[in-house]
Amino acid sequence: MRVALVSLHYAEYSSRLAMALSRHHDVMLILDATNARYELSSALRDAIIERGLVRWFPRQRRLNAPIELVRLVWTLRSFRPDVIHVQEIYKCIPTWANDVLRYSIPLVLTAHDPLPHSGLLDRRAAAAIPCRGRLRDHADRLIVHGDRLRNEWGEREPRVGPRLASVPHGVLGSSVPEALSEPSTFLFFGRIESYKGLEFFLKAGALLVEGGLWPRLIVAGTGSDLERHRAQIGEMPWVELVDRRFDADEIPGLFARSSAIVLPYTDATQSGVAAMAFGFGRPVISTSVGGLPDVICDGYNGLLVPPNNAEALAEAMSRLIVSDELRKSLTAGASAYGSTELSWDRIARQTSAVYESAIIAHRRSTACAKGNVFSWR
Repeated sequence: MRVALVSLHYAEYSSRLAMALSRHHDVMLILDATNARYELSSALRDAIIERGLVRWFPRQRRLNAPIELVRLVWTLRSFRPDVIHVQEIYKCIPTWANDVLRYSIPLVLTAHDPLPHSGLLDRRAAAAIPCRGRLRDHADRLIVHGDRLRNEWGEREPRVGPRLASVPHGVLGSSVPEALSEPSTFLFFGRIESYKGLEFFLKAGALLVEGGLWPRLIVAGTGSDLERHRAQIGEMPWVELVDRRFDADEIPGLFARSSAIVLPYTDATQSGVAAMAFGFGRPVISTSVGGLPDVICDGYNGLLVPPNNAEALAEAMSRLIVSDELRKSLTAGASAYGSTELSWDRIARQTSAVYESAIIAHRRSTACAKGNVFSWR
């Protein structure tokens, strides 16, 4: 099968998927070079280049959009794919390319955030909603990361339900966990938006200190919600703030310092940080929102707590501090889960099955359009 992977965001996810798919299929990977510079480690970048998988595109802006649209269409036509797999983003270029191709090639769309959460609502995202909707309407199959998301979306939009497929988010980062340096260090990592729940992470840390436990909290990343917490963090000597964006090669050392990753999200769909935690063999303490309970198994690879509840979050963190046995058990579970359920070989097999289903659905819809007796999709 010839697979064209169009990914102008989610560079690491798509690169690891492309590597796994390329063992059995002919794959062309289209990446945004700017996004890839931050997301890809040196080893992963070298691997996709060595295999000849990648075509680099510059960041799409208003002035270069027409030129890049022509180039994208030409690249896709030259490759002659059996299926086009697009990672959904808030940009119109992938939609326009498929418009030009008249949706003549089977189309699979991965919606990483199928149901909008508070972190996605900005002006640029709103402007691209019509393009996103058109691509969703034409996709032969839509991939989401988890059964909960598939069921919720299908219930909200019944006409979409038959086209939805659930494929887990594969692991990110290294598959080999590094040694811990501090058994009671908790990491809050990534883009810092209000829905990520930093305030509950800080409150939980303060509660632990009040109770006589002294954890080390690392807040690593930057974003719109950081500024309102900066003064508070400055008064908390047990909190280490690293206020910047991280290159991929820096991230392993950061996760190696942590005994667990904390996701105190107030609302969400899925989390690439959780996938990264399992890739590095680190358990996750998370709120039970969106599709996160599909991958975080309470008591096996992490702990689940209610959202907006600093007390429950502090209690879960304290369990890892006082119990070496629990921490080691969850760490082993996280490593095992990442190397089995979320392994890229497994993800690639499931994704290949979605491609085959999309190709069949596309043939049926095409036959129906020509007056054949087949039902649409």
